[in-house]
Amino acid sequence: MKLNLAIDQGNSSAKVSLFEGERLIVAQRYERLSCENLRSITAKNDVGAAIYSTVQSLDAEIDGYLRENVDRYICLTHTTPMPLKIDYATPATLGHDRIAVAVGAMHERPGENLLIIDAGTAVTLDAVSKNGHFLGGNITPGLRIRFESLHNFTDKLPLVTEIGEIPPIGKDTETAIRAGVVNGLVAEIDGIVASLTRHFGGLTVFITGGDGKFLASRMKFPSIEDDNLLAKGLNRIIIYNETI
Repeated sequence: MKLNLAIDQGNSSAKVSLFEGERLIVAQRYERLSCENLRSITAKNDVGAAIYSTVQSLDAEIDGYLRENVDRYICLTHTTPMPLKIDYATPATLGHDRIAVAVGAMHERPGENLLIIDAGTAVTLDAVSKNGHFLGGNITPGLRIRFESLHNFTDKLPLVTEIGEIPPIGKDTETAIRAGVVNGLVAEIDGIVASLTRHFGGLTVFITGGDGKFLASRMKFPSIEDDNLLAKGLNRIIIYNETI
């Protein structure tokens, strides 16, 4: 059976996943994806279809390689046929990663109102209705941006990370920054979940991305953690296009 290749180029790294039908076989992350990486993957695996999603400017070399070396290739845009109706006012500006995680979540929990939290460099919180419409969402700075902004835009505040004690209220400068950033972001997410739960009368929450597990453990509301949600969504778009 030929494999599906899903490429997710994020702000900080690229994740490349191989699927046999619905089954995820392997996922690998690259700090910087190159055509040489893709040559190695396609040389070792019988790839029949590929999809390329990027939140950066399109890499013409990678796009060209896939067009020339894969029989069925999709460069994901808002116009790509998919099992999701986009009700966003400016669909051309909608991040391809946001589209993919919405498709992935909708496939996992069809017929439910969904909130998908993708906690990466930026944190996106996107709502999908139970009838499969992408309603819109919020974009807010992720943990790394928040920590680095406090350090870069002040003279004396140190660069802190999320690793370490996180008290309810800081007892020194380091814990004050860590508590402010982490607890603040978690409170922001919990507030949005609470508001949308009231609006929809029920909501299923997914969380993914590099900081997803860390944030989920501190959230008030339950969520479904899935590190591969975006890749699954990309694979679903490949499968959907094979049926039309």
